[in-house]
Amino acid sequence: MKNDRGDIPALARRLLGAGIMLLALSACSSNNPNIPIYGPPGKANVPADFPVYSGAAPTSEIYGASPLADGSKDRRERYDITWTSDDSGGKLFAYYKAQLAQGDWVEQSTSGDSNRGGLIVFSRKSNPTWGGSILLADGKIHVIMGADCPCGVPT
Repeated sequence: MKNDRGDIPALARRLLGAGIMLLALSACSSNNPNIPIYGPPGKANVPADFPVYSGAAPTSEIYGASPLADGSKDRRERYDITWTSDDSGGKLFAYYKAQLAQGDWVEQSTSGDSNRGGLIVFSRKSNPTWGGSILLADGKIHVIMGADCPCGVPT
């Protein structure tokens, strides 16, 4: 079966084209976090009861602790997340100060105010060794939290 395009049958060309199209479409709907997907970012991976500022968009997320100095792996639960927001550091500071006074969260210390933002150190009431710190500045929320924390100062 020959046609005006050479010796490849029309059906084979159609099947090849459909296969290429299917492959291209499957790459657009990947659930693999290592494949960049364009469009609005998804929700950050945080404990279900941790307050997340409405409208904040995650820009960086690392789950798990850094390797130890001897090269071994630290298997403790650890989150390091940065969000952007259109709001001021002071507004973000006030929100997290209020939210971390509810539920299983408790504020341990603060440095800053509702005018310019600052740093909040927090933990769980039910497990005081599980906590973290939040840096709040104009347009930025950076949280480091996990087991045996505070575990670093966000920048």
